[in-house]
Amino acid sequence: MGRLLKLHRLLPSGRKALIVAMDQPRAIYSGALADPGRVLDKLRLADVDGYLLTLGTARHAESHLAGRPVVISVSQDSQGPQEVVEQAVAFGASALKYEVFPYSDREGATMRGLEALAAHADRWGLPLMAEVVPGGFDEVALHTTANLRDSVRRAAEAGADIAKIPPPSDGGSLTEVTEYASVPVLLLGGARKGGLQDALARVRQLGAFVDGLVFGRYVVEDPEPATVVSALREVLDSIG
Repeated sequence: MGRLLKLHRLLPSGRKALIVAMDQPRAIYSGALADPGRVLDKLRLADVDGYLLTLGTARHAESHLAGRPVVISVSQDSQGPQEVVEQAVAFGASALKYEVFPYSDREGATMRGLEALAAHADRWGLPLMAEVVPGGFDEVALHTTANLRDSVRRAAEAGADIAKIPPPSDGGSLTEVTEYASVPVLLLGGARKGGLQDALARVRQLGAFVDGLVFGRYVVEDPEPATVVSALREVLDSIG
């Protein structure tokens, strides 16, 4: 399957994408993902466009994926870009996801890593999603509209096919980000802040300006993840 076909599976034309992130255990504790296969089984009939998983979880839970596209969440800290890409291709991934941290002391290393991954991914026709977080996840004050705008475009110029971003921390317009991006932009859900209705309100406020969502903890930490997906999809369809 070629690069464009993979992108079209993840980002279907005519509607906003909804990808469920399940790669949290790579960085933080997630009791809800002690048994990823159980969560995936609950989502078997849910209207999602793909899953974001580590390679380890993807391998262990492959029989539970129901043929849906998988984005492999990767780190180059201990591997070279060629090995990372070839492992994802061997699994049958639809894309890779890599984090970059402009406006931080990790900017140079992560942007170089993105460029290296992009070069190898392009040879294999594998799309690359950049999770673009100015300053890092904890430096919310740096997640400004201007920083997101410039950082997303720099990631696209480095070879990213899709950008995944936090919401602007300064209340600025996402349109400024997406119009300059040159690639599709997806909004991340992040840590749970309030209940589902609070999350839906944020999606109603911001979702019209992006190409879709990548939501993790709001979905997987709920006892009925398919119900959360249904609610998110209803809002996305209403503003799409």
